[in-house]
Amino acid sequence: MFLSTRSGSLSMSEFREVDPRELRLPSSRRQGADPAKLARQISLFGRSSAGMPNPWVYEASDGVLVLYDGVTRATRIAKLSPGTAVHVEVIGQLPKACASDPRIGDLLP
Repeated sequence: MFLSTRSGSLSMSEFREVDPRELRLPSSRRQGADPAKLARQISLFGRSSAGMPNPWVYEASDGVLVLYDGVTRATRIAKLSPGTAVHVEVIGQLPKACASDPRIGDLLP
């Protein structure tokens, strides 16, 4: 996967508030969050996002956000607190469109 930062140079990260169900899964995690890790996070943190590190995402060329780090955290919030937005950190851009890639919401009931 080719990754680049904005304008081809290092820049400040951008923060956004998004519905975690709309975040696209990375190619390495198409099956979604690891079930054991998700169960552990749910038992430790429940539906709280207090103190949770911001998931890292890349912005695809079509504007959708693709998770890079934080699949389990984003899945936990999407599952236990539907409609709750999470803060994500946009760390770069992808040169391809990813709108057809699976979303976290596609894997949840």
